[in-house]
Amino acid sequence: MHLLVESKRNNLYICTMKMLYRVLFVIYVTILLWLSLSTPTGIVKFAQDFSIFRLDYTLHVVGFIPMPIISYLASGHREHRALWHFFMVLTFLLSFALEYVQMLVPGRRFNPLDMLFNVIGVMVGLVAIYFAHRHIKKFSRETEEKISSK
Repeated sequence: MHLLVESKRNNLYICTMKMLYRVLFVIYVTILLWLSLSTPTGIVKFAQDFSIFRLDYTLHVVGFIPMPIISYLASGHREHRALWHFFMVLTFLLSFALEYVQMLVPGRRFNPLDMLFNVIGVMVGLVAIYFAHRHIKKFSRETEEKISSK
């Protein structure tokens, strides 16, 4: 009976965390939309030139790294593969669309390099998920082996 109660409590915790991450995903997308589509007068401009590399490219990468990570946490990757794929398609679409739509915003312009750096940020986030997932699997396997050997 105690294990059943503990299992229900654990499931409730997992469901609550997934919902929290889904809300976080929506909030994060909203912030990215605001930053990408507001006029430059409302945002501090980061387009400082450092020879051929601009600081805002770094901000594009850093801004999109959390997207796949939040998507992974929000979907419960193993349980809901379709939801994970939906979040990832949405993430890639956002990385392209946010730059493309800037052509319609006064004071903004379309820059294909910004789009490239958005996608690089998404890819870095996916690589981080891959290594974290691999590490967690290895840690779980080692823990199971220690428990079974006792």
